[in-house]
Amino acid sequence: MEKTPDERREILRKFIADNELKIARWAKDSGVDKNSIYNFLNGHSNALDPRTYGKLARTAEVPTWRLSGDAPEPPSPTSIWVSGHVEAGSFREAVEWDRSQWYPLDVPVPDRFRRKAKALEVRGFSMDLEYKPGAVVIWVDVLDSRPPRDSDHVIVYAQHRDGKTEATVKELRVDEEGRRWLWPRSTKPEHQQPMNVDNPPKEVNSIEIKGLVIGDYRPRMH
Repeated sequence: MEKTPDERREILRKFIADNELKIARWAKDSGVDKNSIYNFLNGHSNALDPRTYGKLARTAEVPTWRLSGDAPEPPSPTSIWVSGHVEAGSFREAVEWDRSQWYPLDVPVPDRFRRKAKALEVRGFSMDLEYKPGAVVIWVDVLDSRPPRDSDHVIVYAQHRDGKTEATVKELRVDEEGRRWLWPRSTKPEHQQPMNVDNPPKEVNSIEIKGLVIGDYRPRMH
C-alpha cells in the first residue's frame, strides 16, 4: 500500500533519531538542500524528490527504502517479499512485519502479476487441510485481478466497530441464492463454522474480500 506523506515523514524522522543524524550535516555530506528535508518534515511539502532520497541513502549507506518506506526491490526477478503473516480461518489483527524481517521467496508467478503479487506466512490450523502452519500464500489484490468466484481462496479484511482491522485467509463459497460464505478448511471442529460475508457478526462493521490467492509455497519440514 502506498505510504501517505505523514507516514513517510514518520519513517524519515525515526531513521534520523535512531541514527542520531544532524540534518544539516547529513544534507551537506549528501549534496542536497537541507531546506528540502526541513520543509518535508515540517509539513510544508508533501514529498522528497527520489533523487534526494537516493543521495541521502548513499551517504547513510542504506537502501533507499529504509528512508522512504517504499517496498524494497526483491533480490531477483522471480522473488517476492514475504512481508507479514495471516491467520488461516480465524480473524486476527492484520500483521505486517518490520522491513528488517521481510525475506524473499523465489516462486513462479504469472507475468501479469509479477509486480503485483504479495506473500504472507500462514499461522494457525483453521485452514490446515490446505495450508499447514508455516506455509506461504501468494496473493494479488482483487483490483489487479478479477472479482472473486465460488471456491476461490481469498484474503479477507474485517473492519471492526472499535476501529481494528483483522485479516484471514479462507475459501469463498457462493450458495444457490447468491449468498457468499467464508469457509474454513480445517481438521479441527472449533474452526469449521462458516461466516456470511454480507451478514457478519455484530462486532464486525464490514467484511472486504481484499485479495485472491494465486498460489502457495510449502516449505519441506525436517
